[in-house]
Amino acid sequence: MSIFLDSLWIWIGITIVVAAVGYFIYQNDPRGRTLGIVVGVTILVFILGLVLYYGVDTDQKSISRMLNHLASELEQDDLDGVLSFISPKAGETRGIARLYMGNYHLTSAKFRNLKFEVNQLTSPPQAKVSFLAVVYWKTKHPTSDGFVVDTPQFQTVRFDIELEKTMNRSWFVTNKCDFDYRLQP
Repeated sequence: MSIFLDSLWIWIGITIVVAAVGYFIYQNDPRGRTLGIVVGVTILVFILGLVLYYGVDTDQKSISRMLNHLASELEQDDLDGVLSFISPKAGETRGIARLYMGNYHLTSAKFRNLKFEVNQLTSPPQAKVSFLAVVYWKTKHPTSDGFVVDTPQFQTVRFDIELEKTMNRSWFVTNKCDFDYRLQP
């Protein structure tokens, strides 16, 4: 069912099939009275698809939107904004965010290859999410051993995280947050 809510291309395909079937019916109507009905049904199917795609918020859309907002907060170097996406109970993950954001600035942060599995049977509902983050980073100040990077460096980072849904249907990152930044581009 979620394929009808998460992909506009499905509705474009369904609309094309409805239009083709309608055209076939119109061609076989000796009096040609079905043209208005065919056009009306085709338009209604397309509008239904638009309403379902844009009007229904699915877990996939909600998680993608949350990750986009999180990436935006990282690019703006807003620690409080980043922490607003991490569960208050996830002290370890919050500490890692403070450590990395204190030393590095992400000039660009994007994600791709988003895969997730939502378990609605847990309380609160949880999602196991994996994705590849593509970032450009630089150091904010020299480290204790004199390490400095002034020009943004490209890095890919594999994330496997667990999210939990809040009462207002938003998602928080939990303490189950594994990442590997040693990936080669």
